[in-house]
Amino acid sequence: MHNLTCFDPIVLAHGRALLAENSGTTVIRADLRHPESILGHPELRELVDLSQPVALLLVAMVQFVPDEDDPEGLVATYRDALAPGSHLVLTHLTDTGTDPAGRAAAEAVYSGASSPLTFRSQDRVAGFFGDFELADPGVVHACDWRPDEEAAEYRTDWLLSGVARKS
Repeated sequence: MHNLTCFDPIVLAHGRALLAENSGTTVIRADLRHPESILGHPELRELVDLSQPVALLLVAMVQFVPDEDDPEGLVATYRDALAPGSHLVLTHLTDTGTDPAGRAAAEAVYSGASSPLTFRSQDRVAGFFGDFELADPGVVHACDWRPDEEAAEYRTDWLLSGVARKS
């Protein structure tokens, strides 16, 4: 089963068209910053039993939540909704060890977007996992999480990733 939460109406329409024949998938138009509307959504509840272990994938999402929207609190709300044995997978752009000029250029590209980029430190990104047990090697650059020599040419130090389990 899959669930895609969508804010953009064009992405919503495209997602629904692509997944029309898949009864184990739904696309919900929602805003990550309103967890109650997602966690309580009837289409999600029809497909996902949150009383059972699930995997929550917050991949390339939290970096679009500005500090004034309390990203730590939002992620905690989603974590708290998960049953023991569930996993959280999270990736996030980082300002730890990255080129300031490159960051500034990326921020400028997204400055007019409805959700601009927010780069965060490795410590802040690790904090999104709360008291979940991080899998080795912890919160590291994505290409270092499970290194692949063939993918070395695509290495980036801009993206952190981690996987953690709720006890």
